[in-house]
Amino acid sequence: MKFLVLIITLFSLFINAKDLNSSDKNISQELITEQNEQNRLKEIDDSLQNNIIVIKYQQYLEFQNLSINLQTLKHKLRILNRRRKTKSVLEKIANLKKSQFAIQAKLEVLGIKESSIFENITTFATLKNPPKVKNPFLILEAINYKESIKKQLKLYEQKYQNFINTINLIKEKVSIIKKINKKDKKLKTLQTELNDLKLAKDIYKTKLNSLKIEVEKNIKNTDEQINAQLNKLFDLGITIFISILFFTLLKMGLKKYIEDNRYILNKTLNILNFSIIIIIIAFFYIDNATYLITILGFASAGIAIAMKDWFMNIFGWFVIVISNSFKVGDRIKVSFQNGNIQIVGDIIDITMTKIVIQEDITLTTYLHTRRAGRIVFVPNNTIFTNPIFNYTHSGLKTVWDGIDITITFSSNHKKATYIAKEITKKYSKGYTDLTRKQLNKLRSVYNLKNTNVEPRIFTFIEEDGIKISCWYLNAYSTLNLRSTISAEILDKFKEEEDIKIAYKTQSIKLDDDRKFTQA
Repeated sequence: MKFLVLIITLFSLFINAKDLNSSDKNISQELITEQNEQNRLKEIDDSLQNNIIVIKYQQYLEFQNLSINLQTLKHKLRILNRRRKTKSVLEKIANLKKSQFAIQAKLEVLGIKESSIFENITTFATLKNPPKVKNPFLILEAINYKESIKKQLKLYEQKYQNFINTINLIKEKVSIIKKINKKDKKLKTLQTELNDLKLAKDIYKTKLNSLKIEVEKNIKNTDEQINAQLNKLFDLGITIFISILFFTLLKMGLKKYIEDNRYILNKTLNILNFSIIIIIIAFFYIDNATYLITILGFASAGIAIAMKDWFMNIFGWFVIVISNSFKVGDRIKVSFQNGNIQIVGDIIDITMTKIVIQEDITLTTYLHTRRAGRIVFVPNNTIFTNPIFNYTHSGLKTVWDGIDITITFSSNHKKATYIAKEITKKYSKGYTDLTRKQLNKLRSVYNLKNTNVEPRIFTFIEEDGIKISCWYLNAYSTLNLRSTISAEILDKFKEEEDIKIAYKTQSIKLDDDRKFTQA
């Protein structure tokens, strides 16, 4: 019996020891779980510490507390102001005013409006109005606008996701605190904060959905405007291409029939093509063309008066182009101030406002200017007020040139005339034949009566002797042939004994009957 009691006692001790061990293990496990929850709670607090939503919410709570304190101070001040102004009352009033000033300063720093609890959390910036894409240059601005509002929407979506993450963290924090200590005073505050943030999240989500709709609408509107401008730009490009192609083919076709004025033709067609392109662009991108034409009509009248010379230059250009009086490459002579200023040279360009001339060494530069090689700009309106001589009109490349030489009265003038005529014929024959062909072509254009192109020799009696005047056809650059013929006639006359070249002499009679002759 004692043995049985001993066995039962030992078995009971074993069971109790096992229960104690199991209880220790449970306590240890609970401690580990609580420690983990405390660590997790610390992680949540660290995450929420710099959370912008929590910070703004805490600022609002601070605003609320400060507002309540401010109202309390104002109430106390009203009561004290009604009391007799003893020294202690005045000190209290001064202290209350200092506190009021400090609270008002804090409220200004917070910058939160009292009108809405969640205004500081759920405020959305107003979207910019979409740009009006009225020309291709604004397409880039429209694209930048699309990207900016997309970026703005993305930021607000990220903020909404931050709302959700913040609420989930606070929920987890509440759950952990409930497990640790259900009577914790923080639970009520956290639950209030959680409810407020849920409400703010719902408000924010509503605003976000409205913003998405507005962004999509603005993007769609902007895309439609961009596509409209791209289509208009494509149509404009096709129209300009057709215009350029038409004028290119026109120039190629006219080149077959026009040989002389190709430069002026090309320039005229290019200016006309450019003007048409400008008009096309204007009508593509100006909404009210009638209004534009009216404005241009009034403006052109005033401009025409103020810029009379400029318009006369343009009108002169049209006259030059239409009349074909001269063209690029022609040798011309322009006379200014009743002939006191003379310019002779080749036309190297004709613009809408001026004729560009390159001076050459000519008889005019030899006799008058003694300058050559300059680039001279002559206004187009000069053709209305000053004579312009064309040395190369309608293919003509020659002009009549003359050389005068005087012989003495005792000289054989017939022989001298014959020699001068033969020398003139010899050197001018090529120009004579060329002129004959050119004049035959001009008979179909002008009424030509005198077409004699042979050299002409004239003999005149002058005070100093007999003047032989030799006229012949020469290239419009006359100095070379003039110099050659002059030297040849001089040499031939010197070889003849009965031909003496006359020059001015002066005789002086002295008192002793001696004579002194000075050449």
